[in-house]
Amino acid sequence: MLAIRAVSALVRHALDHRRYMSVIPPSTKKTTIARLIDLRAANTPISVLTAYDFPTARACSAHPVDITLVGDSLAQVCLGYPSTTRLTLDEMLHHCRAVARGTTTPLLVADMPYGTYAPSPRDAVRAAVRMIQEGHAEAVKLEGGQELVPHISALTGIGIPVMAHIGLLPQRSTSLSGYRVQGRTAASAESLVRAALALEKAGAFAIVLEAMPSQLGEYITRTVKIPTIGIGAGPGTNGQVLVWDDMLGTWHGHKAKFVRHFADVRKEVERGVAAYAHAVKDRSFPNPEREGYAIDPTEWESFLHVRAQLQEPGTLTEHAEEQRPYSAASHREDSGGTEAAQPDDSRMSELDEQTGKKAELHTS
Repeated sequence: MLAIRAVSALVRHALDHRRYMSVIPPSTKKTTIARLIDLRAANTPISVLTAYDFPTARACSAHPVDITLVGDSLAQVCLGYPSTTRLTLDEMLHHCRAVARGTTTPLLVADMPYGTYAPSPRDAVRAAVRMIQEGHAEAVKLEGGQELVPHISALTGIGIPVMAHIGLLPQRSTSLSGYRVQGRTAASAESLVRAALALEKAGAFAIVLEAMPSQLGEYITRTVKIPTIGIGAGPGTNGQVLVWDDMLGTWHGHKAKFVRHFADVRKEVERGVAAYAHAVKDRSFPNPEREGYAIDPTEWESFLHVRAQLQEPGTLTEHAEEQRPYSAASHREDSGGTEAAQPDDSRMSELDEQTGKKAELHTS
């Protein structure tokens, strides 16, 4: 019997060891770039989710995901803009700070807003420094291909971690004639592979692959040595990212093919709001016993007794006298007439009349 138990224990240990050789268990420690590399090496998928405020950041940290991304998608899902190009740097910084306050273990990455980095590497450095210092982001993400090599080199050269982003570029959706899948031709696929290699060489620690054929997403993942994060790029990437509102089904706009709703929060929100409004209208909310506060009966009787006395004849007059508004006349009465009385309007008219008559006698 002891021998059987010993063998069973050894088998369980071997199976556990084998499982964790291919899948690194969730960590309660801070996600670092080195850990992301370890996850890639272990073939353990990397989870990335967007967050835009303190509550969503807390949710990403509580479960947790590996990377929290303050996406410029907040322009549409939070601020109601028609596209991400309307988002300003100051608006992004505001949301970054809120997310940073709720972030614990995930690596905090933030999108650089449209127009803050493309003009020149110097502009990219200036904006990125603000996102690190003022927004409390730990890394930044830039959309673009080989044209951003100087920008990424400048940023990584001064120690700012950069996540690259190729394929469908939402900030350039107008020039791309909409949100279209990229890399569907041999030339386009080759261009994306070259861009991925160039951005890796420039110093990017990871790269987002958006809206491209699954085969291409997997090919780029095998070609580069940094983690790839897919969004509509198939299951062959090193990780996946989704927008918070897409993941929970709260986004009311177009649903992309690659989106999966992992909950139907929108319907629950609608149900909750409707139920609340109805309960207020029919006075079933709040319930005085379950959702209200009480006062000691003795104290309440004492309060009513005092109010009743104040409303008795005579007492009410005295009380009203105490509460009468301030006036100059009442002040003179209260002060015993020590303050010089000010003439009223009729007295002033009489004085003016007398003054006028004196003036007439003098002139004649």
